[in-house]
Amino acid sequence: MPSFLRPSDWTLAPYRNFFKNTHMTLKASLSLAVCFLVAGIGYAQQPVANKVDTWGNVPPARDDRFTNPKSKLYAGPNGWYNFGEVRADVSNSAKTTYAYKGSFQLINHAFDAVEPNKLRVLYMDFGSDQPGPGVYQVSSKANPVQKKVHLSFADVSNEKLWEWVSTDNGGTVTVTMVNAFLYIKCRNIKLEPAGLHNTGDLKQPMILGFEGAVAPE
Repeated sequence: MPSFLRPSDWTLAPYRNFFKNTHMTLKASLSLAVCFLVAGIGYAQQPVANKVDTWGNVPPARDDRFTNPKSKLYAGPNGWYNFGEVRADVSNSAKTTYAYKGSFQLINHAFDAVEPNKLRVLYMDFGSDQPGPGVYQVSSKANPVQKKVHLSFADVSNEKLWEWVSTDNGGTVTVTMVNAFLYIKCRNIKLEPAGLHNTGDLKQPMILGFEGAVAPE
């Protein structure tokens, strides 16, 4: 495991007072706290890069049990899972950008992509711990029957809560499955500012893309 992805390097200690004194929603605060305390990382599948959409440029996994299509554990060309990549841009004058690869796991009934050593997390709620394959409409509220997913992105790295959340008709998220491995992908998702400190230049929408995979339980 690369040293920069070791969960032991992460800590919330300097931010305990911040979490105690802010007015974050219960769901957001619990999700953030659990993510940064327990999120680990295994081999993580990433899609093959191509000329148009060069995502997933990570080294191939060493264990061919996950990269051999004949294997029951096949997890895609690179054999990586419990790992994801986030790319997001805020439509503000400062052109605030987020881009990272990190842990992607089911935590507290939601799929969370955590940036290593940073208090930043992408939160995906499908309304189910096991979303079925298909195309989900980005919405203000998750609904597994109607195939609706709710997304939020939070950044508290500067001891301020900057957060963007999905509203209705914000785009689509595609879920596919191979040998019980879940692959989640989205592009150009529009999130609206909703954080306690989203003021001034940061009170602008975010355009977000994501790709990642989760191993079966």
